[in-house]
Order: sequence, then structure tokens, then C-alpha cells
Amino acid sequence: MKIAFIGAGGIAGNYRGSLKRLNQPISVICDINIARAEAVAKEENAKPYADHKEMLLKEKPDVVFVCIPPGAHTTQVADSANSGAALFVAKPVAFDMETALRTRDAIEKAGVINQVGYMARYNDISAKAKELISGRKLAMGFGRFLCRMGASHPWWGKFKISGGQMLEQTTHVFDLLRYFIGDVEKVQAFGIKGVSSSGIADFEECTVCNLYFANGAVGNVTSTCVSGAPEGFAAEVVGDDLYLKFVLDTRLYGNISGQRIDYTGEETGYYRQVERFIQAVKTNSQESILSNYADAAKTLAVTISANRSMATGNVEKVDAV
Repeated sequence: MKIAFIGAGGIAGNYRGSLKRLNQPISVICDINIARAEAVAKEENAKPYADHKEMLLKEKPDVVFVCIPPGAHTTQVADSANSGAALFVAKPVAFDMETALRTRDAIEKAGVINQVGYMARYNDISAKAKELISGRKLAMGFGRFLCRMGASHPWWGKFKISGGQMLEQTTHVFDLLRYFIGDVEKVQAFGIKGVSSSGIADFEECTVCNLYFANGAVGNVTSTCVSGAPEGFAAEVVGDDLYLKFVLDTRLYGNISGQRIDYTGEETGYYRQVERFIQAVKTNSQESILSNYADAAKTLAVTISANRSMATGNVEKVDAV
């Protein structure tokens, strides 16, 4: 299995670590920053490239991990799919729906194995919650991503590259609520800029987003990048005599039909998602993959619509996918 990376930045290191645990060597590292590509390639005993099209043509990898910022997405994923490579794409899958839908269609046409890095779907607490909730209807879901980002991050605080916190970071919370409750039909979001004196971001640093799901459920997602908090990365779901809270990545507690739930998982999902992907490639089966590209594009549509609502002040329909 010949594995290539497009993008050698932060999240790529996480995936590289999981591949090491799986004894899967990396053959090619591609990054527009050739110095970084060369440095990582040296660590992996791999071949460096600066241009992904040249890399795909010359190396013909079996598997491509795409680990680039949202605003950097152009044709990297579609080109990899067209080359016949299986795909693991870091979230979010794009910066705009045009790119995402064009890429989704290319993947479907190529028929290649594909997965997106929404690790919260793969952790122990999500698996346990699926088991506990089975057959029950959820009426409400809410979550939050509260952290303090560093102002020195090379691209995260720039809206034109990251798309803002809801699109780039809190996407994990939006995706987890979609995973348990279903598709989102409408959103209304509000935000505030200029909270941080240290220049963390040029976009809204505190946001709230109300959700209306297609099945009639309601929800809310809160984000900030100016201050962390206990249980700052969390989600909650509510149903008839049912309440569960996910404290990501390993704690699940609440009650169902009067029974107290208190569960601590071990696997956070970061390793398992890569393990599942490699197994899917080996068996040529999507069956064990919980987050394919087409589904991830639906999560992107929610966050893009939330950004649009924040700009217009209106309730916005989620873009059709």
C-alpha cells in the first residue's frame, strides 16, 4: 500500500502517528512549502513534492491523506480520486459548497474508498451512546466548543483561509449532532468580533447558532476562541426521559428512563478512524466508515449557512447537498 500525504502541517502529524501504530509506512509527502515537505519526508523516509498533480502522476499512490486548510482546497481531493487513490480527508472538506459538491461528484464517479476525519464519530462514547439511544427519538441537541486559540497560528485566525471557528473547529460539534439527530434544515446564527485584545482572529470570536433539524428537533451550538472552560468541547442530546452529555473525547453521562449513565471510554477516535480507513482500503469496503465525503459535505453546508446567517441576520436554509 503506497501512502501519500498532501499537506504536512499539524493534523498530518496526528494521522502519521496512527499509521505508525498500524505499521503502515508513508511513501510520499507533498506540501506547497517544499522545505516542510522535505523535513517531514526525511522523518518518514519518504519522497518530497511541492506539486500534488506532479506527485499523483509520477508516484501513483494507492492512498492519499489530504491535510490542508479549508481555504486551500481546490482540486487536490478530486485529482486524487481521479487517479484512483483511496482518500482520507481532514475536516472540513472545503471552504465553499461549489468545491465540495464538485469533489463529491468526482469521488462518486471514481468509486474510491473515502473517509473524512470526524474522529468524534469513532470514539468509545459515541459507540456507547448509539447503543443506549437505539430506537429512541431525540428532540433536542446542543453543544459547544470553548477554547483559547493562540494569536500566532499561521492561518487559523484568518477567515479567508479557515472560514471561521464554526466552519473549521466547531464543525466537530455540528457533525456529532447531525450524526445522532439527522440533517439540519435551517439555522440562525449571531456573533461578535473584537473580543480579544491580542488579535486571535479577524472573524467573530464568540458565536451562537440555533438549529432546526429536518425531523423537527431543535438545537444550539456555542463557540468561542477567546477562552477555554471545563467541559469546553461537549455535546448534549435530549429525548423523552433521556439526557446524555458527551464530554469529548472520553466521558458520557446522563440518564435514560430513570437509570443513571456514567461511562468513561478509552479510545478518543483519532486512532480508530485511521484504523477503520486502512481496513476499508484493504477490504475495498466502505461498510465500517462512519464519515464519508458526501456526508461530510452536509456538515459543511450547515456551517456555511451559519456563517451566512451571521452575516445577514436572517434565518437561513441549509444549502442543498
